[in-house]
Amino acid sequence: MKKMTALFLALILCLSVASALADVYSDAGFIKKIPMKPKYTEAVDNKGTVVTLNYTTHSYALEAIATGNFEISENANGNTTLPEVPAGLLPAPGTDIMVEKKLLVYLPYGYDESKDYNVLYLMHGGGEDENYWLSTERMGKGTLALLDRMMDKGEMEPTIIVCPTFYSFEGDGQQYVFASGAWPVYFWQELRSDVIPLIETTYHTYAHGDVSEENLKATREHRGFAGFSMGSATSLQSAFIHCFDIMAYIGSYSGSLTLPEKLEAALNSDEYKDLPVKFWYNGSGSADMAHDEHQIMAQKVLADMPERFTDGVNYCWVEFKGGTHAYNCWLPHLYNCLRVFFK
Repeated sequence: MKKMTALFLALILCLSVASALADVYSDAGFIKKIPMKPKYTEAVDNKGTVVTLNYTTHSYALEAIATGNFEISENANGNTTLPEVPAGLLPAPGTDIMVEKKLLVYLPYGYDESKDYNVLYLMHGGGEDENYWLSTERMGKGTLALLDRMMDKGEMEPTIIVCPTFYSFEGDGQQYVFASGAWPVYFWQELRSDVIPLIETTYHTYAHGDVSEENLKATREHRGFAGFSMGSATSLQSAFIHCFDIMAYIGSYSGSLTLPEKLEAALNSDEYKDLPVKFWYNGSGSADMAHDEHQIMAQKVLADMPERFTDGVNYCWVEFKGGTHAYNCWLPHLYNCLRVFFK
């Protein structure tokens, strides 16, 4: 009788856990298939505002490359060969390479300096720039409509969306094509040193204008980073590996270009080992060119670190059947992230 009771209780526990995980996804209200229904981008009266900010920063990636000793993004296929740097293109090692840059900021309708706002730093992919997500042209129209509706319907927490670019060069960027694998790796220095201080002293975030390392760490659960393609690699190489102490939410859409061992080593480091992962969202399309390498990486980290990640609680893999490497997947991934981030 006792044995049957124990089995019964174990069964109930398993069903309860399964139900809880299912409820997380269900309660989150995730978009689970494409095409996304038109209702998600229906116009509302209360619209947010997009602001452009300018700043000066180092081109950290090019400065690193100038030394001849630099890192590039890589995946499980072993893409570790460093590209050859064209002679005479970069200054001598140790020389500062300064550039003027801009970023776009989405302020929710009714932005109020008396309130505290979460911040999502949202990155574009290769060949695009800071205008991709929030410009009133091209894809930005859909993004703005989605954000406005989510805020209007109360489907997301009050959040400022910041769109920088990982590229840092003057003139024709085509001459720096050899550096393509380095941009996601070195953006963290600009993010920590320039972008976050600019945003969180200009706007009323939970940091309250105090961008000291101590305060940024204390407010990490109100800060996140997401991106697609090369921006997804940036979410891992820069945000997760180098900024996890100051941000607790990561969204990776369509690619990783990151060795799982590298991510695991960062999470197991003395600096990060006791920090909770609030949510790591992984999204792809079944026909996405980056699907396999991304899924292999994400599932290995999930399997290797059960003490840090629980599927359906602070981790997910969302796959759109037939989805490719395209905006019609990335926009619903952004929607899903904003449904669970900062909760």
